[in-house]
Amino acid sequence: MEKRKVERFDLQIETTLNVRDETVKDKLPILFTRDISSAGVFLVTDKPLPIGTSLDLNFLLSQHDLVDTPQYELINISASGRVIRTDEQGMAVEFDKQCEIS
Repeated sequence: MEKRKVERFDLQIETTLNVRDETVKDKLPILFTRDISSAGVFLVTDKPLPIGTSLDLNFLLSQHDLVDTPQYELINISASGRVIRTDEQGMAVEFDKQCEIS
């Protein structure tokens, strides 16, 4: 039985991270989302950050993916959140309440 309160979308979106916790020194490559919702995102990585790590996230969307246009412009959507769960496939990030995407 599905217990989720918000709808998830299976989207692979290029994502960059800025770790706000000074105790975490890991430099992460560009990651991709596995799924995203208005409340959070799952990022695919074989090196998840520790639970509780605070992040700034930048989702990079191609305008061409959204509308059929010959121009290639990137749309940047910024959010912040923290890692709430990790597993062998990656990490789940919950968006800060003021950063929910709708």
